[in-house]
Amino acid sequence: MLRAMEKHCGEVVSLGPVGQGWSLARKAARRAARIVFRQNIDDLHTIALSKAWASLFERRLARVGSDIVFAPVASTEIAFLRTELPVVYFSDLTARLYRDYFAGLTGLSSWSIEQTEALEWRALHRADHIVYSSAWAARSAIQDYDVPTEKVSVFPLGANLDEVPTGDEIAAARNRRQEGECRLLFIGVDWERKGGDLALEAMRELRALGINATLTVVGCSPPEGISDPNVRIIPVLDKGTPEGRQQFHRLFLDSHFMLFPTRRDASPIVCCEASAFGLPSIVPDVGGLPVWHGQNGLKLPANAPAAEYANAVQSLWNDPAAYRELAGSARRVYDDRVNWDAWGRSMADVFNAVSQARRSVRRMQKAGRPARAADRG
Repeated sequence: MLRAMEKHCGEVVSLGPVGQGWSLARKAARRAARIVFRQNIDDLHTIALSKAWASLFERRLARVGSDIVFAPVASTEIAFLRTELPVVYFSDLTARLYRDYFAGLTGLSSWSIEQTEALEWRALHRADHIVYSSAWAARSAIQDYDVPTEKVSVFPLGANLDEVPTGDEIAAARNRRQEGECRLLFIGVDWERKGGDLALEAMRELRALGINATLTVVGCSPPEGISDPNVRIIPVLDKGTPEGRQQFHRLFLDSHFMLFPTRRDASPIVCCEASAFGLPSIVPDVGGLPVWHGQNGLKLPANAPAAEYANAVQSLWNDPAAYRELAGSARRVYDDRVNWDAWGRSMADVFNAVSQARRSVRRMQKAGRPARAADRG
């Protein structure tokens, strides 16, 4: 994200992160709440912390000459921030969605929920413009927090890849069917939340249908007691090393489908990476997954069983022409939408529009005329 902004939006000055002491204080407060009051709190979203961070960032802003404040996933930091600069906020979900998506935030005390909701409301209405990575998150801001529709944009994130395969490489990979083996790829660090059990069962369903399916699991391992000779497990893959990048590229080119039956997700970048390799993703219709049905994969009902995933794979496996068309379309989705250059150019447009709106307001104020609501952006 930083590199995309530096390339397309101008000079970027980082004001964070804040010191380790803040993190220790937050964790101590959360432990104290659990032990003394027997309540769970979201220590990242409290009014006291928001005011403290606002003061800190106001001092840092005073030392740099900036035109815009860009606040990625920083509702706590901007809720009470006082600045004349326009503020553009970015996130992949709202506090309402966030609370439902992470196990550590279940059972929050009523006090903590009130704090979180108050901060989210204040941050969203304080920002001059808001960018979300999915229409799912944008809908929550509009419906749950009464944010005006015209104040919200949706730009999907990009694939975290320094190099992408050529069209010829993708075409060769999608035409390849070594020994009739249908290779499924599942990537996720949380076996349960990402639906690893469904991916495993779908592979077994395919084999029962007579398709020689195998499953490669990357980033986690199935629970103890679950083993299958047709499953390959790669618990850790580091794309930061040349060897890791090479292995990553090989996996995506050698696989035929990305099976991603996640139960809860905001904007998994792995789906963008699959599109870069022309690898169709089979996913459920949940959260903000960057998969568009029939364009870079197939979307199944949110609670679709493993058999439906198997049937979706089977239909494309038995129709090579349809499979190749979907693979080519997936790569076009990457080229047009889910790459960081596209995101950076879209953000530059937002920054320019917000800056222009702010200048227009100031001109009117200097002229002694009240600014219309539309002029305030």
